[in-house]
Amino acid sequence: MFTLLDLPAGEIAEIVAIGGGWGVQRNLAALGLVPGRKVRKITAQPIGGPVLVEIVGGGKVAIGRGMAAKVFLRK
Repeated sequence: MFTLLDLPAGEIAEIVAIGGGWGVQRNLAALGLVPGRKVRKITAQPIGGPVLVEIVGGGKVAIGRGMAAKVFLRK
């Protein structure tokens, strides 16, 4: 298991868990980032900027690095 921050740009992985408190989980769920969904990392800004993610079969969202570190994935 690894986090969204560790996923190389352009690769697809499945969300297996969301860490953090209920507020973080609720906010990510509202964006469509829930366990079972597949995501593709589009890009991450090099110095502390947001992470741009495409939800496979859905839209694109940008989330902060702190939230991205709470999204656990598997290939």
